[in-house]
Amino acid sequence: MNSTIIKCYQFILIIFLFSSISFSQAQIPDINSLSNEQLDELRKQFPKDEINEEDNVSLDVEVEENIMESEKNVEQDVEKSFTDERIPIDQIDPKYFGYNYFQGEYNFFDNIPVPKNYLLGPGDEIIISMWGETNLRETFLVNNEGSIFVENVGFVNLANNTIEAAEKLLKYKLKSVFSTIDDNTTNLMIELGRLKSLNIFISGEVKNPGIHLIHPFSDVFTSLMQAGGVKKEGSLRKIEILRDDVLVGKVDLYDFFINGKKIPMNIKLLDGDVINVPSVQNRIEILGEVNRPGFYEMLSSDNVSNLVNYAAGFTALASSNLIIESFIPINERSSDDIVNYSFILNIKDLQSINLSNGSIVEVKKVVENFSKATVFGRVKYPGAYPALKSSLRDILNMAGGFDDPIFRKTINDNEIIILRKDSKQFYSKQFVIPYKDADNFKIEIDDKIFVYEDINYRNSFTYRIEGEVNKPGTYPLFKGITLGEAISTAGGLTELATLDNIIINQEFNEIDENGEIVTTIESVADAKPNFEITKDSVIKVLQFENVVRIEGNVYNPGLIAVDKNISLARAVELAGGYKPNSLIKRTYVKRANGDIQRNDFLRGRIRKVYPGDTIFVPENPEPSDFEIGDFLSNLSTSLANIAAILVIVDNNNN
Repeated sequence: MNSTIIKCYQFILIIFLFSSISFSQAQIPDINSLSNEQLDELRKQFPKDEINEEDNVSLDVEVEENIMESEKNVEQDVEKSFTDERIPIDQIDPKYFGYNYFQGEYNFFDNIPVPKNYLLGPGDEIIISMWGETNLRETFLVNNEGSIFVENVGFVNLANNTIEAAEKLLKYKLKSVFSTIDDNTTNLMIELGRLKSLNIFISGEVKNPGIHLIHPFSDVFTSLMQAGGVKKEGSLRKIEILRDDVLVGKVDLYDFFINGKKIPMNIKLLDGDVINVPSVQNRIEILGEVNRPGFYEMLSSDNVSNLVNYAAGFTALASSNLIIESFIPINERSSDDIVNYSFILNIKDLQSINLSNGSIVEVKKVVENFSKATVFGRVKYPGAYPALKSSLRDILNMAGGFDDPIFRKTINDNEIIILRKDSKQFYSKQFVIPYKDADNFKIEIDDKIFVYEDINYRNSFTYRIEGEVNKPGTYPLFKGITLGEAISTAGGLTELATLDNIIINQEFNEIDENGEIVTTIESVADAKPNFEITKDSVIKVLQFENVVRIEGNVYNPGLIAVDKNISLARAVELAGGYKPNSLIKRTYVKRANGDIQRNDFLRGRIRKVYPGDTIFVPENPEPSDFEIGDFLSNLSTSLANIAAILVIVDNNNN
C-alpha cells in the first residue's frame, strides 16, 4: 500500500516537472547571414534592371510725430536708423521677380556722400568757408524761395544748383566784396550742413502707403524701400513720379535689378512729390530650362527674347523649341469658350512674338543622347566613360589601376566580362576578354564592363592568441584550424589557465537597414576546442579563478571562495540565500567563457557553477504579479521534497 502511494506521488511529480519545462522557452538568436556576390549578383540584374545615366538710405519711418515736430528735429530724424515694418520675405513668392529686393533691414544716415548731381533746395543748410587772405565760416539756410541772404551782397538764389555750381555762383557774387577771391589768394568752399528731410507721398501697390519722411538723397528705389517695399500686385516697371499733379517721370527698376544700372538721378525728388506704384498689367511666367524661372512683368514693347533675358538666359540643356500657352485679352475675345491657345516657337523667332497677360512660356529639356559604357568592379574609378571610338583598353586605362603594379596584382585581368544588349535575344551577349587582348575589342554604347578582383592575392589572414599560453602572439590562419589546435600551436596552456576561461573575439558581418554590410567585433560564448577560428580572431585565455561572483537579489552579493565546482543552490546559500521577491526561475549563470546557463527546475540543486562564473539573481519589479514559472518551480520542489519524505517513511516501515 505504501509503495503504491509513493508511485502515485512520483507520477504527480513527473506531470508537474513536464508542466514546468513547458513554460521554459529556449531563446534561439535569429541570425541572418547574407552573402555578397558583388559583381556576379550585379551582372545578373542587368537583363531586367538597366542603369539610367540621364540625368538667386531708407527712413521708412512710421512717423509718430506730426510733420511740424519732424521739421524741427530734422537732424535727429536723419541720424536715426530704423528697422522697417517690411513685407516678410517668406510671404513673397521668390518666383515673382524683383520684389524680394525690397526685403531686409537697411540703415540710412545723413553722412553718406553727397551725390555730384544733388540739387540744392529750400530747407537745405549750407556752410560757406573762406580761407587765405580772408578767413570766414558761416552757416546759411536756404529759404522757401531757394535763396540765402549774404551780408553786403544780398539774396543769392541757389535753388536747383549743384554744390559745384553754387560755389561758382557765390565766388562771382562775393568777389565784389572780397577782391582776393578773384586772384585766388582767398579760397571758397561750400559744404552741406543739416539736410532737410523730404515729405514724400507714396501711393498704390506698396506695403505702407501714405506720407513718408525720407532722406533728401533718396531715389525712387530707396524711397520705396522706406515705404516697406512693393507688393507683388504692384508694377516695378512703370513707377510714376508726380509733382503738383503733373507726371514728371517714370522709372523702370528692371535695368537696375538685372543689369545693375543706376536708377536715373535726373529726376530729383522734391518735398511734396508723389511716388505712385500702379498695378501690374502684363505678367508672364517662364518655366523649365532657364536660369531663373519665374514671373516677369512685361512692357508692351517686350517680346519673348526680352523675357528669356530677364530669366537670365537658357540653361545648357534647353531645347531650341519653346511651348507657348497664350491667353486672349478679355477685350479681344469673341467668346469665353475660346480663351487660350498653344503653339511652338523656335528660338530663332523669339523677337517676333509679344505675349499677353497670363501667358506661360515653357522651355523643355533636350533629350540627352546616351553615349557611354559603364565600368564596374576592381578599378580605381568605376563609372561611365565615353564609348564612341573606344577600345576596351582605352576605357580600362581611364578607369585606372592597370598601370599601378601593386593594384594590378589585385585584378583578375584574365577574365574581364562585357555585357552587350542584343535585339535578337532576351538576355545580353556576354564576352570574356583578357586584358592583353583589350586593344582589339571595340566597346559599344551602353556596354557593361565587369572587372573582378583576384581574391587570392588579398588573402593573408592571421589570428592572435593572448593570455595564459606559453607562446602568445599572432599566427597565420589556415582553413579549418580549431581552438584546440591554436592553443597547441601557442605552446599549450600555462598552469594558471583552464579551458573553461577562454574568450574569443571575432568579426561578425550583417546587413543593415540600408542594405550595407556592417562588421562588428563580438565575443563568442561557450567555444569548445573543436571551434573553428576565423580571420582576425583574438583568443584570450584568462587566468584560473578561485571565486564565484554572485550579483542581484541575495542577502550578501559579492565573491564566494570555492576550490571546485558546487551547485548553484549552494552558491546562493553561501551568499545568504534569496531575498524576498527574487525571480528564482530566472536566475542564470554566466560562464567565464561567455556561455549563459539558466536555473534548472530544482532551483539550482543540479546546475553546477565553477570558479570564475558569475551568478545573476533578478528581482521582481512588481512583486504582486503572479509568476507561473516560479509557482511551478516552487511546486515542483515541494513535490520532490514530499516524494523524498515518503520514500524515507516507506524504508523505515520496511
